[in-house]
Formats: sequence, C-alpha cells, structure tokens
Amino acid sequence: MPNAPLYRFALAALLGVAVPLLVACGGSGGGLIPVGNAGPLQSDFEAIAQAAENGDGTCTATEAAVLKTERDFQALPSTVDAGLRSRLREGIAKLRSDALGLCQQPLPQATVTSTTQKTTTTTTPPTTTTTTTPPTPTTSTSTGITAPSGPGGGTPAPGAGGEAAPTPGSEAGGATGAGGAGVGANSGGQEVGK
Repeated sequence: MPNAPLYRFALAALLGVAVPLLVACGGSGGGLIPVGNAGPLQSDFEAIAQAAENGDGTCTATEAAVLKTERDFQALPSTVDAGLRSRLREGIAKLRSDALGLCQQPLPQATVTSTTQKTTTTTTPPTTTTTTTPPTPTTSTSTGITAPSGPGGGTPAPGAGGEAAPTPGSEAGGATGAGGAGVGANSGGQEVGK
C-alpha cells in the first residue's frame, strides 16, 4: 500500500510529541502525570510503534500493546489535569489508528535488481539476382561429308570420299586414326589437297 511511508512518518511524529510530553509531565506538580505513571506510558508508546512496524500484515502484537497503553492511561490518578488527560486520550486514539494501519502493511522486501542486456539480431535474407541470357542462335552448315562408322573416329580429308584410307607413313601429315592433330591437318598446318 502506498500509504505505508506516511503511516510510519505519522507514527514517528506522534511519538516525537507524546514522549517529551510525558517526560515533562513526570513531575510532582499539581495536574501533571506522576513519574510512576509517565515511565510505563512512555514504554507503551514505544512498544506500539515497534509492534506496528514489525506487524507484516498481522496486528495481534500491536493491538495488545494498544490495550496495555489504554489500561495504563486509565490508571492515571484523578489529580491529572483534565486538559492533559484529554490530549493524551486524543494522542492514544491517533496512535492506535496509525499503528493499526501500519501493522496491516507487509514489511518492505529487499529487492534484487539485475540488469539484463538485450541483444537483438536482425537477419536479412541474401539477395539473389538471376540473370537470364537469351540463347545465341546457331547456324549449322552441311558440307555433305558423312563421318565413317566404325573404329578410327576421324573425319576423312576432302576428296578422300570413298577411297581407301592411306597406310601409315604413306601420306605426310594425314590424320588417320586416334590421336591425329585435327581434320586434314599436316605438319605445315595446311589442308592436304587444296
């Protein structure tokens, strides 16, 4: 309850006024509180304050301290001044009200403060750019030469149409069989027959 500090302040203020009043009254003059009665009332006020501050939601001890204070107040001799008696009665009623309000409050709990760092990570998905290249048109020209089927795999030289393949070493640089240097290539890099 947000009024707990207010109750504590009011209780302390009331005790600050009541205790010196009792001490000053504890004399032997006419109409004042006798020393034998002032001491117990002063202790009663302190007991009420302590019980109220330690109540933690339970007011049993506070109520017991208030009842003892009221009994000690009623035990004052009739020689105590009526105005002083009236002020004490008002003070005890106010003390009772404040103390019962305070004892109902839970005791302040020790608070543990912790700090937590908060890290935020934002992940951006990678950007993918797709570029489509249009196909390049290809043109094919036919030379009219057909590749022979069977082993050898080379392309016959121009003009060699259906002729028998030359024997190795009979024609300079001719490309026959596997491992040749290319179509119609010889050692000079020119086509044979042109």
